[in-house]
Amino acid sequence: MDPAVERPNFKAIRLYLRYWRRYPLLTALSLSFSLVLALQATVVPLLVSLVLAELITHQTINTGLLVSTAGLQILLVIAGYLTDDRGVSELHHKVDVDLYNDSFDYLVRQDYAFFANRFTGSIVTQASRFAKTYTVFTDTLFFNLFPQLFSVVIALSIMLYYNLPIGLVVLVIWLLTEWGIVLLTKRRLPVRRAAVSKESEQVGELADVITNSVTVKTSGAEDREIRRYGDFNALRARYFTQAWHQAVRNGWLIQGVCAVVQLIIFIGGLFAVRDGAMGVATFLLFQIYAFRLIDALSRSTFIFRQLEAVAGDAQEMTELFEMPPVVQDRPSAEKSRIKRGAISFKGVTFQYDDAAAGSGDLFEGFDLTIKSGERIGLVGPSGGGKTTITRLLLRFMDIQDGAIVIDGQDIRAIRQQELRRAIAYVPQEPLLFHRSIKDNIRYGRPSASDKEVEAVARKAFAHDFIKVLPDGYDTLVGERGVKLSGGQRQRVAIARAMLSGAPILVLDEATSALDSESERAIQKALWELMKNKTAVVIAHRLSTIQRMDRIIVLDEGRIVEEGSHKALLARKGLYAKLWNHQSGGFIEDE
Repeated sequence: MDPAVERPNFKAIRLYLRYWRRYPLLTALSLSFSLVLALQATVVPLLVSLVLAELITHQTINTGLLVSTAGLQILLVIAGYLTDDRGVSELHHKVDVDLYNDSFDYLVRQDYAFFANRFTGSIVTQASRFAKTYTVFTDTLFFNLFPQLFSVVIALSIMLYYNLPIGLVVLVIWLLTEWGIVLLTKRRLPVRRAAVSKESEQVGELADVITNSVTVKTSGAEDREIRRYGDFNALRARYFTQAWHQAVRNGWLIQGVCAVVQLIIFIGGLFAVRDGAMGVATFLLFQIYAFRLIDALSRSTFIFRQLEAVAGDAQEMTELFEMPPVVQDRPSAEKSRIKRGAISFKGVTFQYDDAAAGSGDLFEGFDLTIKSGERIGLVGPSGGGKTTITRLLLRFMDIQDGAIVIDGQDIRAIRQQELRRAIAYVPQEPLLFHRSIKDNIRYGRPSASDKEVEAVARKAFAHDFIKVLPDGYDTLVGERGVKLSGGQRQRVAIARAMLSGAPILVLDEATSALDSESERAIQKALWELMKNKTAVVIAHRLSTIQRMDRIIVLDEGRIVEEGSHKALLARKGLYAKLWNHQSGGFIEDE
């Protein structure tokens, strides 16, 4: 078997059923709706046959039965409307809302590694498909599976009562056929699951190429990407085609069984009428039930095809739900007491589980103490561990040994949200929400007033470019902030960090996207921002950290030098070597 074709499972269906437990009354009303449909299909024809039997036998019309038949029909229509409107519809919409909310909640609370190892497009597709598939699941069960199941049980019970031999034969054939349909469906499900998996990969590939469209165009790689996407599409289509052919074969096999059932009921009924064991009205009732049973068997292939589609389409997201975040809050998590921002790495040991997830940095017995209000710069060759320190500080990943302590609290004992609210973080490539500039800045402190937003924008030297935009602070920035230049996005991100008021400031090449003039201007604002705060600044432009209280030089996860700018230059070590490779803070061509 192709490794992409996994063993089938129905975890998604079991998960959907668990959601029904939240609403037992609505679930009961929905099942009542299915029962109403079954009664319309079976009991009403029974009453009609009884009226007909009276007419044939006694040449009279039983008025009571006739009125009862009409009354039951009206009653079932009213009951059907009420149970559909107040049961099925309400249950569907409530669970639909829960599914979207729970999916979003789960994804938002996932850790750094989860998103680093997955395509964004695939995640979005899986979450959306998971909720939408529930609609197919609900319709299939309440409008098809349950009504037909109730109808078959009622019809077979009546057939067994009126003619035991015919009823038993039909019952055995029906049970064997349904068992065969289940087996055929289970055989087809792995192929369907593989097709859905390939479809997710295809969507992820599409999102990846669109996100990197500039790279594609500047590399003249359109033809190459078209061929690559075509390969993904062909593989997806192959699995879907294979699954479809299997469904067609299964469908026609069931059609053959249906023909046999119809012949048995028809021919058996004729002999029963000839021998006086069955009246004409009962014979006609049996033929109605025969069509009901045949329809049930025929639609069984459709029903199980829908259920296998549900199981396959929602399986990816269902399996994600079973993967708890690697980094989790402790059940006894404490409230944050971070006020001053004194940081200490004590005997920290850390290594990436997957070297591809990072640079493969390794800290072993790593110690680093940063005093409250101290401003330090982290420098060193690429892969030295600078960014890893900030990720560990933000608890994007957990250390294997040792402790990271802020103001006397182990960060693993604090709720992650409270920890990160105490740290204002500006990454090298800040991404903005497709919201207004005002909303993006205010994200650092949602309760901030418009005046406070404008004040920090001025300090970040963002106000001047914002005020000339078409809608000023209400201008939408586009997905990922694409409507702004790199430097403008960086200034908005810095303004957001300023507004947060966090006692710890982490800047990861925060001025790298700025031109020299803007950088000099923002440096003044950053120095003002750093007052009375603990600041950790990663920089490749060494000119940006000359005035730091202390510079830490990292190489392969070890502190090889530390001190002031002047002291490190005088030592003529790695820092001096890095400095000599730069002119005015920029790397020279060699």
